[in-house]
Amino acid sequence: MAATRSAKRLRSGMSSNRTLAGEPATRVFALWKQDGHYYSGTVYSQGLKTKYQIKFDDGTEDDVELKNMRRCELVVGDNVIATQLDVMVKVSSVSRLLDGLIQVEVDDGAEINTCEVELQDIRIATRSVQSQWKNRTLTAEAIVPMVRPKPLLDPTPSKQSSVSTTSGKAQRELAKTGFVVTLSPKNTKPDQTKENVMLAIKQHAGLVIDDWPNVFTMDGKHSQSNKRWVATPDDFRWNSKAKLDRVFLLSDDANQKPKFLLALALGIPCLSFEWLTKTGKFSTDWQPFLLSAGYSDSLGARISQVVDLDWGNCIEHLTDIVANRVALKLFGQQTVLCIGAEFVPLPPRSKVGLSDAERSSEASRMVPWIILCMGAIKVEAVTDVTQITSGDMQSFDYIIVKEREDLGPVDLGNNVVVGHVNWVKECLISSRILPPEWD
Repeated sequence: MAATRSAKRLRSGMSSNRTLAGEPATRVFALWKQDGHYYSGTVYSQGLKTKYQIKFDDGTEDDVELKNMRRCELVVGDNVIATQLDVMVKVSSVSRLLDGLIQVEVDDGAEINTCEVELQDIRIATRSVQSQWKNRTLTAEAIVPMVRPKPLLDPTPSKQSSVSTTSGKAQRELAKTGFVVTLSPKNTKPDQTKENVMLAIKQHAGLVIDDWPNVFTMDGKHSQSNKRWVATPDDFRWNSKAKLDRVFLLSDDANQKPKFLLALALGIPCLSFEWLTKTGKFSTDWQPFLLSAGYSDSLGARISQVVDLDWGNCIEHLTDIVANRVALKLFGQQTVLCIGAEFVPLPPRSKVGLSDAERSSEASRMVPWIILCMGAIKVEAVTDVTQITSGDMQSFDYIIVKEREDLGPVDLGNNVVVGHVNWVKECLISSRILPPEWD
């Protein structure tokens, strides 16, 4: 759980301090960089260049750049976080905003409750501000600082947790949280392990997701009698019908299965089962249970994941999943061609009644999607080289094949990089583009 700021009660709403001209000081939501969230406060004074000293409602203060400030204006439908509950809530009424109070809806997955919270007891995720608050920016001319501030309190936010305020409620810590579960090949008791994890998820009101296509719309377009397929970032979207606020991947260890690799590419945290199955009091803090991204043969080391440590604090993490700027987009702004029948995703109707052998090929068919989630602006897949001209092949930045011979005697020039599937995996795990090596 992210540390919360001081919950000391101060008067919120419009400040009682006045400027010499009698105008009230400007009220804002300003970024507190220590935890990456926006909090309510009042502009105290102007600092150097475009910085202003902000007196936050909980008594802390900081110098904040103008670009990281927004007008203290909440609207119905805004997604915010109630710090006392440590859950995402939706603003339902702002009629008492000037009194420092707002009404919010709390959806725990079972029912929706309405309650009133103080303005100082909410925080707003940076991603939400960047996405939904573009019309609430400030200009230097519009800011009125205080001139006679009251003494400020110790500017060190408290590290205390306020989750205890819900101790009397049913344990629904993971309500509206989805989990994709996978197992490493080394697991010797897969059935028992999976059963224990599924039980732990349900005990905390979480939801088990069978696979990523259950929560992400993965379309793409087929042509040439389904022998050619193409997808762009617009074809990979969050499915709003999922009714979830955040998702994670759970595993016993890092592995190279499609579920795990797709999560790595998207920047979705991959966590150890121990988060849910360890003995003792459950904590919503998932960061200590981050798995490694895997072992990089090229670097000779286990590599850490690259994730947003505030993952799940706003719905934009899901609705704008492809635009996640924290995830390393190794194929950013590049085009990629995959050659081989095993790489061409099946049309939706063709997936019904697949044989075991055909289902085993589904892992290879996820490779183009993994590449797309690694930042490619276009990914194509063809069953073989007869489905595409040599001229078209030369227009791609990368070509992925199972074996080098699958390309045939094609002159690609010096601008096309040819790699294999294991190379793609190695780059993803290593968090960098490595030179392709062929045995």
